Amino acid sequence: MRAIVIGAGHNGLIASYYLRKTGFDVIIFDNRLGGMTDTTVIKGVKISRASYVLGLMPRKFVEEFEIPVIQQDPVQTIWLEDRVIPFWRDREKRIKELVNAGEDKFPEFEEKITKFKELLERKFTFVTTPPSEKEVREEAKKIGVEDVMRPSKEFLSKYLSEDLHYSFIYPGMENSPGYLVSYFYNDWSFVKGGMGTVAENIYEKAKKIGVDLINEKIDKILVENDKAVGVKVKDKVYKADVILSTASPAETMRLAEYDHKFFLHKPGWVKYNVILREIPKVCERIKGFLNSIIDFEGGEVVIPSVLDDNRGGVVMEFMGNYDEVMERFKGEILHVDKLNAKNAEEIYNLPAGDLNHLPMREPYLFDGRPEKGWGYKTPINNLYLGGAGTYPGGQVSGIPGYNSARLIILDKLGRDLIT
Repeated sequence: MRAIVIGAGHNGLIASYYLRKTGFDVIIFDNRLGGMTDTTVIKGVKISRASYVLGLMPRKFVEEFEIPVIQQDPVQTIWLEDRVIPFWRDREKRIKELVNAGEDKFPEFEEKITKFKELLERKFTFVTTPPSEKEVREEAKKIGVEDVMRPSKEFLSKYLSEDLHYSFIYPGMENSPGYLVSYFYNDWSFVKGGMGTVAENIYEKAKKIGVDLINEKIDKILVENDKAVGVKVKDKVYKADVILSTASPAETMRLAEYDHKFFLHKPGWVKYNVILREIPKVCERIKGFLNSIIDFEGGEVVIPSVLDDNRGGVVMEFMGNYDEVMERFKGEILHVDKLNAKNAEEIYNLPAGDLNHLPMREPYLFDGRPEKGWGYKTPINNLYLGGAGTYPGGQVSGIPGYNSARLIILDKLGRDLIT
């Protein structure tokens, strides 16, 4: 049985690997290995051009694909005008630090988030049908953490000072469930050699068991009698028994010539990858924390070269205001690579330049991602979805790819994927 996978990002690669392990003949189509999980070499220096830290990928994937993570400590440092707050990996040390910084309710916050995350992992992570918000809310109530499902701003305000909020959520997510706080609150790590190593390692494993990668973008998903039957690449047609797209749902439905409206708007994010002569000079207060993710009002900054000697030079990567960041992190600049929604749309074939394929807020959460009633399927028979635009959402996790592969195996082979 042949499966065609559209997209060689981490989700497409993970799906391909597990489909092949269960006996499918698998072909991946993409002109860019890794998608947004990539390492780009500029002036001999390796930069993680789009995604830049790993935190949401389940341990079983990290171990299966031998991802060389670099666990910085502290994980994150919040740099405020009146205080510097490191988030240490050790829970007791982290709680003590936050309480000493005046965040008296942080222990309760951490307890609620921990219990909620355990619930998600136990019941709502590896699923073939995404849960509804109501289902998650009801289960959260059973274990006494229902307030995590309140609006994010309301939930955070109950436990943390307001000047810490945007270290836990992105602007625009204030009215979405606090579920998103738990989604992003993780043990983030660097990856040796840049984020492209994630995709490269998964691909090597997939290739060894017989997954084929064709370095081409597809031009069209072929549909006959409401059933996906193959793809067209230039003048060549490739037939398949099942098609899994890990591209954006909007791009997938365009390729299938299926008229469906997604609510997309071009976001205003900007990521800079700056190559420096040497490690930047900073004020004394933050000097000891350059190995961590640094959050301050001007943006979020990482300097992976502090810990990763496989970069070929000094790189500083950040999302935020360029002038404000460079004012605090001083050094001789050798090159600046700027990525925003406009050029990401072109480079990564990303409608509207949304890094998560669809916005991480209502109506695109839980079983509403990408649409109510779809889950990992589409209205077109044999056409499945398994990218960041499906549950649970964006970032580098591999969960959508795995879940969609598992559903295909259930549908086509009548058995579950057991790993």
